[in-house]
Amino acid sequence: MSSRFDPTSTSFFRKPVRRLAARTAESCRALVPTSLRDAAGVITFAIVVAVVVVTGYLQGAVSVTVAMPAMLGAGTVVILQAVMACFTVSGLFGLSTAALFGQVRAADDAALPSAGPTITAIVPVYQDAAILERSVESLLESQYENIQILVVAEPADSASIARAREWTDHAQVDLLLNSRYPGSKAGAINYAAEVTDTEYLAVFDADERVDPGFVSAAVAKLGSYDIVQGRTIPEPDGVVETIAYYESVVLGDLSQRLLTLVTDFTMAASRTVVMRRSAFEEVGGYDETMLTEDYAFAFDCYAADLDVAEQLTYTSTIEGAHTLRDWWGQRKRWMTGYAQVLHRLVVDPLSPRSHRTVLAPLICAGSVLGNLFMLSLVSKALVLVVNDAATWLVLPLVTLGAAALAMRTYDFHLGRLDTVGAGWILTPLILPLYSLVGIKAAVEYLFTWDGEWYSVAKGL
Repeated sequence: MSSRFDPTSTSFFRKPVRRLAARTAESCRALVPTSLRDAAGVITFAIVVAVVVVTGYLQGAVSVTVAMPAMLGAGTVVILQAVMACFTVSGLFGLSTAALFGQVRAADDAALPSAGPTITAIVPVYQDAAILERSVESLLESQYENIQILVVAEPADSASIARAREWTDHAQVDLLLNSRYPGSKAGAINYAAEVTDTEYLAVFDADERVDPGFVSAAVAKLGSYDIVQGRTIPEPDGVVETIAYYESVVLGDLSQRLLTLVTDFTMAASRTVVMRRSAFEEVGGYDETMLTEDYAFAFDCYAADLDVAEQLTYTSTIEGAHTLRDWWGQRKRWMTGYAQVLHRLVVDPLSPRSHRTVLAPLICAGSVLGNLFMLSLVSKALVLVVNDAATWLVLPLVTLGAAALAMRTYDFHLGRLDTVGAGWILTPLILPLYSLVGIKAAVEYLFTWDGEWYSVAKGL
């Protein structure tokens, strides 16, 4: 079938420019010896961490005078700034938890459609032979009948190709070799969009177990929205996998909640997402030059004034990283991609349409620089310990733990998880760990990143 992309659109011409910019940046890095760039990256990382920790401690040790409300009596109270940080963290996550459950309770429980316009469910695969059945079989079990599953494999990935062909006898499953834009998930999705012509497109990862009701619920929402983004959670079936689960809850479900309410920025990713083809074409598809094509896609959709809705009720599960090395490497890849998107937003500004084009780089900068704030919380906690005020730490620790436990209980009662467990106790440790990954990724992007891709092991 013929391509549905519009070659006259602004997005169509922006991508070659971005590819040229990426190649130019890599060429500039190549002029400096690798050993010097590596050394500079390590030294800069150490300096940044030291500065953040020391600055956080000094800030936390500053005394703050707080005026008491009239109902509590007249006067003022002098407390450490570190105590204020405890109130800030508790307030943010407490309000975020309340907002999230408020959205869940407000979800529409109307009957879901079982049929309608055909949806092309794109499943890009690369070395995913061991886990491909998770997505294909769960999509075949969907409550929505009109789904055409298109597995897009890389030409050299013989194992995934052979595995996909085992399902092609099914009328709903087809295989497409990514011969046009090989080498990237974005290219695989774009190629699948070009050779199909259904009104709706959906994208899922190979390791997803898609909730049977998700596609139906997404179709129902597409009557009012351009894109519907579903919720996914890693399966917490091990220690590292449990860390990944609570990271997803705290830094995915909760940390962005208030930001979404204030700015209307809603993530439109490259998995568990259903969209109108017109919306996909409006932004020119996914950008093949970006390491985290979904994060870049989300900002393209935001700047294009597309309406993105979250579907929180029908949650899909994915495989989490199985080792600490994979957890670190995968997160560093994501955060490197965030830094790349921020770089793009700064040097290649979005075409002005509304206030969103002004907010976009600020939101992205917050996701990159927010790691500095999270790391500074460690030294502020030390201030409280040194000053015999460690009991104040109970406030943020209990808030974070309670929020994580509430989400785990919610997922358990809806049958997504088998147990509640006690892993939520370790939730506060995720913030400093993730912040270190984010700082490392940003520094490496500046000094040593040359486009490499980190791939985690699946199907263990």
